[in-house]
Amino acid sequence: MSCIMFARWFGVVSVLLSLGILFNLEDALEMAKGMVKTETGYIMGGVLPIIFGSLSLLFVDCFDICCWHLVVTIVGASMVLAGVYRVMFVKHWKALMTAHLENIPFLFSLFGLMLGVMLLYVGFLSSAFSSSVH
Repeated sequence: MSCIMFARWFGVVSVLLSLGILFNLEDALEMAKGMVKTETGYIMGGVLPIIFGSLSLLFVDCFDICCWHLVVTIVGASMVLAGVYRVMFVKHWKALMTAHLENIPFLFSLFGLMLGVMLLYVGFLSSAFSSSVH
């Protein structure tokens, strides 16, 4: 799997999950309340970002500043750092989540949509434009 294929796959997943949350904000809020209190939150909040972020870093094949692969690299590194923070500082992360619980589903959906659209652009459109120029 190449970096572009990863951007396509993760972009689609991110957009679909974000739209699902956006259209079901009340249910997402109830799920978020439950996740803060159980081990599910630990897995979803910490372990999954580490897994998906490290996968994206495995597919990095350039660090050129003009290259769209850098976007996927930054997204992957951010996910790994967020996951490590959530796994290492569980009490702080749970307190932060609890304090802002009402806003989390909407913000999660908003940032997920922005990330997904950016990755879909990187995966589908930027590669189409660059191949048509050559």
